[in-house]
Amino acid sequence: MIITEGAAPALLDRWCEAGALPGFARLRREGGHGPLSAEGTPYEPPGLLSVLTGRRAADHGFFSYWTCHDPEYSPQVLGSKDRRHPLLWQHRTFAGLRFAGIGVFGTHPVEPMEGALISYPMHATLHACHPRDLQRRLARQGIRPVHDVSVFWTGQPREHLLPRLLEADRQRGRAALALLPESDIVIVNLTSIDRTSHIYWQELDHGPEHDHESAVFAAYRTCDQVIQDALAVADDHTDVMAFSEIGFGPLRAYCSINDHLAEAGLLATGAEGRIDWSGTRAFEAVQGTHGININVRDRYKSGTVGRAEYEKVAGEVRALLLDTVNPRTGRPYFADVRTREDVYPGTATAGAPDLILEPADWRYLPLGDPQWAGHVHRTWQSGWHRRESYWAGLGPGFAPAHTDGTPAAPVDIPATLATLHGRPVPADWPGRPLGAPA
Repeated sequence: MIITEGAAPALLDRWCEAGALPGFARLRREGGHGPLSAEGTPYEPPGLLSVLTGRRAADHGFFSYWTCHDPEYSPQVLGSKDRRHPLLWQHRTFAGLRFAGIGVFGTHPVEPMEGALISYPMHATLHACHPRDLQRRLARQGIRPVHDVSVFWTGQPREHLLPRLLEADRQRGRAALALLPESDIVIVNLTSIDRTSHIYWQELDHGPEHDHESAVFAAYRTCDQVIQDALAVADDHTDVMAFSEIGFGPLRAYCSINDHLAEAGLLATGAEGRIDWSGTRAFEAVQGTHGININVRDRYKSGTVGRAEYEKVAGEVRALLLDTVNPRTGRPYFADVRTREDVYPGTATAGAPDLILEPADWRYLPLGDPQWAGHVHRTWQSGWHRRESYWAGLGPGFAPAHTDGTPAAPVDIPATLATLHGRPVPADWPGRPLGAPA
């Protein structure tokens, strides 16, 4: 199972048709394939945790890399301890099967398992694998996977960063193949398409005739080679599946919702422009959620809004943002402002932002919590996620040359894995198996 984070269907179509992506093209031509659509706001953590747990974001509660609500107004990194549901290899449905996982968010800190794991830490660490000697064992074969946090974009020149992004995915692909003989299911997460699409999407604006010079194209080619390598070693009993939990598209600018809330008197600022929580009724949630939080008294240290006022304040915020005009287009920024109960109805709804913004033009998006937005240089980006992506699978478990036009969801991936291994799909999993032979 190869996750190609951020793959955009339009680019796949263009470059497969041009013969530039033979691995992707073979999966789609000879196997089963179809569209995949993200749940709610398209972001890696909600989709990846749905893949790893079989549950929707509304139930697993991962809406970002960070918590949406913190009593001290400081979003915290989410990890293994925050999960509500077992990972696939911890689930009774897959009992007796040996997994290998490489670089998937939600697996750190590492927990003991029957198999091999290189987790996805959000900080520098030497303790991110199981068994503890796994990376040394791979290194003896010349394979040296690195964590995303060690290939972090800080504005360094393209010629320094791009080779490292591509090499990181090559090494992950090599690790996946090395672990395949001892595993029943291998899950590898490739991130170069996502990372280059965030940073270098503007290179695609030069026109299709310059595609081959772009960093984004180089990332697609790198991931395609990983797919080709997997197909080359797959026997008659092996399925190869690739997908992305998110797509991608162009970005022109971010909108600071906090600025608009401040102008309307819903957010107060103090020294050095910092938020004065004692005078604030609403503020922007952590990046990637497209969310707004109400400063509720029993939830935040300096909450100002009582439960009796909650609906009134939420209504004021909604009316304000629906009337907010994008000065670059002269049109509204947002097509809708919905409640979390509407977007994410489930057992973990309370962990989502209070209000979720639906952009009217996805080239102009909410900035998110300014602390983390600044930390990751968010305003430098030229591309961001879209809901629409793809899935494709080839092998005995997939109908040959079959197109499934019904959009899949991330929760369909674990249901597919269960079916491929002859296991029943758990009754509390909402997903459906994809690509089963007729």
